[in-house]
Amino acid sequence: MHNLRYILLSIFYTVALFANAQNRLPDDYFRSPLDIPLYLAGTFGELRTNHFHAGIDIKTKGVEGLKVHAVADGYVSRIKVSLGGYGNAIYITHPNGYVSVYGHLKQFNSAIQRYVKEQQYKKKSFTVDLFPEKGLLKVSKGDVVALSGNSGGSSGPHLHFEIRDAANQHPVNPLLFKSIKVADDRKPVISELLLYPIGDSSLVYGAADTAHFKVVGNKGEYHLLNDTVIIAHGNISFGLRAYDRMDGINNRNGIYEEQLWIDSALVFDIELKELSFYTSRYINSLIDYRYFQKSKRRVVRTELDTNNRLNIYNTVNNNGIYAFNDTLVHNLEYIVKDAYGNSAKLKYKIKGYIPDSVPYKNSLVGSDSAIHINFSKQAKVSFDGLSAVFPPNTFYRSLSLSYKRSSGDSNSFSDLYTIGSRFVPVQKYYELSIRPDDKIADSLQSKLYIAKVDGRDRFSYVGGNFADGLITAKTRALGTFTVGLDTLPPTIKPVNIIDKKRIGSQKNIKLRISDKPTGIKKYAAFLNDKWILMEYDPKKATLTYNFDSHLDKGKNLFKLYVFDNRDNKSVYEAVLYY
Repeated sequence: MHNLRYILLSIFYTVALFANAQNRLPDDYFRSPLDIPLYLAGTFGELRTNHFHAGIDIKTKGVEGLKVHAVADGYVSRIKVSLGGYGNAIYITHPNGYVSVYGHLKQFNSAIQRYVKEQQYKKKSFTVDLFPEKGLLKVSKGDVVALSGNSGGSSGPHLHFEIRDAANQHPVNPLLFKSIKVADDRKPVISELLLYPIGDSSLVYGAADTAHFKVVGNKGEYHLLNDTVIIAHGNISFGLRAYDRMDGINNRNGIYEEQLWIDSALVFDIELKELSFYTSRYINSLIDYRYFQKSKRRVVRTELDTNNRLNIYNTVNNNGIYAFNDTLVHNLEYIVKDAYGNSAKLKYKIKGYIPDSVPYKNSLVGSDSAIHINFSKQAKVSFDGLSAVFPPNTFYRSLSLSYKRSSGDSNSFSDLYTIGSRFVPVQKYYELSIRPDDKIADSLQSKLYIAKVDGRDRFSYVGGNFADGLITAKTRALGTFTVGLDTLPPTIKPVNIIDKKRIGSQKNIKLRISDKPTGIKKYAAFLNDKWILMEYDPKKATLTYNFDSHLDKGKNLFKLYVFDNRDNKSVYEAVLYY
């Protein structure tokens, strides 16, 4: 019996030590991806539109072309070339169970570039998502794997850098790895506090509306303007706007941890140490989405929606809603931290009270009709030429969704249909169908599309296919929709060529392409009837062919075909002499 107990204890401690080792991040395994001091334009977990930032954005002195180094030994396991997102990106798998990611690159090193170009020609596509065999493209720590750039969805030159857990592809905060050093002795900044009365009987200063409070202070110590004591009753949730500062730069970066204490008890705690791409869009449940749509300010809410699946919560008492049903003074404290432990505190007080009466709330005043949607079940809105089918878990909570119809204008080929509003976030794609006007000729049905209409009556392309008298598309937005028509072909404008030009002194061929209102769908370029690789930069609307072996000495026939999202086609042809 004694030996059995000893064996069981040994197994227990071995498993515990192994688990602890797995959770402990390596201190000095990785080097910096750049040979310059690291200043960040974006931090891990930073609140972005419809997603959390999955890495750190490293400033590159406002230029492209800095050498990007492999942060450790490994092999290139993925290479992606895309028009948006990370643009040109490399993924390196390391023996210690992590993957490093490098995004917005200008170009790859010669070996990787050669492999990518071979695959692009093989697939006849500029955009590719490649997974080289293990060991095909090995790298050593410090090797130059690429040059920094501005490709994809970036708004300026920088390096997007990630470290992921290879087992589940979850990004891990790079600043938790001690060898990825960023100078940061500055404390976060707290700028705004919001209180949300929850339910019909809850009030702040006698009103049932969201209450906003200006925060003042510095050096990590903050309080409400005029040291206001908040008067509140009933169930209240909170919202906080805060950001981080770092040494040597003025960027407003994201925070690492946020805590709320009420009467010395920790009631709310989120920590951004690891993320999941699967749940990243649930950021719209974390923030005050309505306030963001109105003000472009992101406020973190304590209230936990029923269908919130984020894994960043350490503590959430009472779903982030706290009761003030007495007449006592309560002491509250927010603590905000960055990844290096620099912290800021906001201390404030709430005095409870018992109201004599409560104002009546009616959130659907002025709406034509409404449907109650249980977030966990499929729901359908169908009326007067429109159908919208919402799959289960489309929304973050159960809600009443308003809808109405109104007459379209001269640019519309159907009535205008409003479903909910832009202030309501949507997690999943839902199916939207609209019946166009009967006057549309059969020959134009393929040119119809669903458009979202903004407050200035401007159309944005949603998409859709015509079948059985309806245009049907999928979208993750609410608001006003109608049917648009696009019969105009894309525009092609040559930049450095004309017909019969001698191009021997050039290194490339450039053209600009554009399309309104539905956008570019695809393109294909040919030299002497053979497909050639043209790199597309959507930000500059340029196509570039860098001369290679496909260009013949003497006469060459160049052809470019461009299609928009309604399959309208433009063709450009030129004879070029090399």
